[in-house]
Amino acid sequence: MTRIRFAMLAVTTAFLASAADAALAQDKIAADKATATIGNFYAGATAGMVVPEDVGFSANSSRGGTTTSGSGKFQFDNGYSVSGLGGYKINPYVAGEVEMAYASFDYSKVTGNFTATSGGTSTTVSGSANLQGSVDSVIGLGRAVVTPLGNTQIRPLLGAGLGFASTSEKITKIGTTAVNSSTDHTDLALEGMAGLEADVSSHISLGARYRYLWVNSGENGLENFTAHNMMGTATYHF
Repeated sequence: MTRIRFAMLAVTTAFLASAADAALAQDKIAADKATATIGNFYAGATAGMVVPEDVGFSANSSRGGTTTSGSGKFQFDNGYSVSGLGGYKINPYVAGEVEMAYASFDYSKVTGNFTATSGGTSTTVSGSANLQGSVDSVIGLGRAVVTPLGNTQIRPLLGAGLGFASTSEKITKIGTTAVNSSTDHTDLALEGMAGLEADVSSHISLGARYRYLWVNSGENGLENFTAHNMMGTATYHF
């Protein structure tokens, strides 16, 4: 009987020691993970779709006793974007990022109403015409990223940033008429971002982001440019 009790005591002691070691190991892994992610650099790449919003315009002119006015909108096809980004995690909840992106999409059509007035008589023309042309833009952004839940395995992301958009536009045909219209400009860009990121290993995470982009390109009767951007992301944490 004494031997049985001694054996049971030995097994119980060994089990408690094993459980304590496991608990300490778990605590160490959690501490190491927290230490490894705070203040670390990371780099990533994105690719996705750009959905440009319509750009409205209005214009007025007067010459030779005739006044002409018009308003309408330019419409675009959906396009694509690719980018590279780098970041620094200040703490489990806040990071700073920089991103360089390239976006490309095509013109679709122009619609509008145009009125000409001469000698008290007005003539109005309404309609639309197909457009052939393209828009290519290099976008540089710096942003702050907030991770509301901290260093969880699956993390929601919220961010806002500002930077520039250097854009090249050209139109080669309006309806059936060939034209040669092009312009280059660099403007202030602002963005709001939301996303979700999940760790697939100790160094790699995959995710998705949505960005709303505003570009201060409005002038000479044109509205500012805005677009929706949906991206898949892959990130390596150093």
